[in-house]
Amino acid sequence: MQIVQDFVNKIPHNSKIAIWGACECGVNLKNYINQNRKDIKILFWVDSLKTGEYEGLDIITPVVLHENIEKIDLILVATRSGLHELDILFSYLNYPYIVVPSSVEQYYRRGESAEHIDEVMQILETDDDRNIYRMVWDYLLGFDSLKIKNYAFQEHQISEFAPLRNYNKHYMEFINKDEIKTVIDGGVCNGIQFFAYKKYFKNLEKIYGFEPMYEKFKTELCDYHIQKMPEVCIVPLGLWEKQKELAFVETKQSSASYVQEIKTTRPISQFDKVCTVKTISIDKFVIENNIKKIDFVKMDIEGSELPALKGALNTIKRDRPQLAISIYHSPSDMINIPMFLHENLEGYSFHIGHYSYNWCETLLYAIPKELEK
Repeated sequence: MQIVQDFVNKIPHNSKIAIWGACECGVNLKNYINQNRKDIKILFWVDSLKTGEYEGLDIITPVVLHENIEKIDLILVATRSGLHELDILFSYLNYPYIVVPSSVEQYYRRGESAEHIDEVMQILETDDDRNIYRMVWDYLLGFDSLKIKNYAFQEHQISEFAPLRNYNKHYMEFINKDEIKTVIDGGVCNGIQFFAYKKYFKNLEKIYGFEPMYEKFKTELCDYHIQKMPEVCIVPLGLWEKQKELAFVETKQSSASYVQEIKTTRPISQFDKVCTVKTISIDKFVIENNIKKIDFVKMDIEGSELPALKGALNTIKRDRPQLAISIYHSPSDMINIPMFLHENLEGYSFHIGHYSYNWCETLLYAIPKELEK
């Protein structure tokens, strides 16, 4: 707490402030300031994507902030998104601001996560799973970055200078491949994973690949061969808890694009684009298409995994598919997704796979015990 106290004490007395970034770290700081620095008045959040109200404060856009900049004394920047751009822009505009140190962000992660990390560790199947899970958290919390780099290279031959994917294992490390006929793939991107399915799933009959922006992400060579795969059905929809229209944020790294439950036409930065896409739940899709059984569900949908799992729960309980679910998109996903599946599924074993030299590409595998190899 001393780290937070030292940072907040730097805020001048009787300041009127805005918090840039309606995020978990921002909420923690807001609550601390309200409790310990009652002289400070927090006026609103500033956020490029979110709208409405959050944790009792209105959210305004950066443009609205600019129109009212004289009303505030200080901007508290609580997000890491586009930080370099913000630093340059704020300096040009002469905005008064301070950036929340990474040490404060890590303090809140440690405090909020410690108990829940232990809860997830208890549901994992083996010591290897628990060690990998702890290794990823140590990286996220700033304790140890070397261990995860060594692991990625030794286990998967992945490094800054080596291939970024090990397609022999990624999404398939714990999967009983002979049991898979029908696949749901959430987050197809350009469809490269289909080739691994075709190679390793010897009894494959059907792939339903969900990607609302496939026409934009596809590459000529991949698509040429995908068109020759009779098993593949590209579904131009996103996966969510229910049928809905959501904001699709296309980032400068297209593979990291994502959907948001908040409709907006405002991009996060000048490099991002926002449009509207339609979503569907797996439960609804399975019923509408009279699909008798799903054997494997893979999700890598940039933070939409938990709502998509909620929209697939009836199908998962009915069919008991093997699951490969990305949990690395936020610290809360690292906890909430394993706990959600553990609380809602019976007779499943849970494993952890990690496939990068940093915090990316951590997967939770959920395997019905009767299918474990």
